[in-house]
Amino acid sequence: MISICTALLLSVTIQAQEYFNLNVLKNAAPDHNVNVHSLCSDSYESSYIIWVQDSVKPHYHAEHTELVYVLEGKGRFFIGDTSYLIKPGDYLRIPQGKIHSFKNNTENEVKVISIQTPEFKGKDRIWVEKQE
Repeated sequence: MISICTALLLSVTIQAQEYFNLNVLKNAAPDHNVNVHSLCSDSYESSYIIWVQDSVKPHYHAEHTELVYVLEGKGRFFIGDTSYLIKPGDYLRIPQGKIHSFKNNTENEVKVISIQTPEFKGKDRIWVEKQE
């Protein structure tokens, strides 16, 4: 009985997952400063691939936590009063309400995975004049 339940649970889990080969996803608009490609979204989270040529202006999310994982490129990421020199393999957690921004310091674009939780519907990005 346990093995039948386990098999059923695994089959449901496998069917619910989504697969993306992030290495083959290319920037469809390399002439834009920021290009966002939606991977998936549900009531719990929204996942994106984001390419940045130059910078992302200071902003915050009043109702979301953002998780960022760097896939390609380097730059300086600002969260509140702290700045981080980021590179592939780095992971950042930006708490809800925390001002953050990014500056690419190379000639190559930066490619990251951005996960917003809960689901991001594009209306919770509050731009600010300067980082505090």
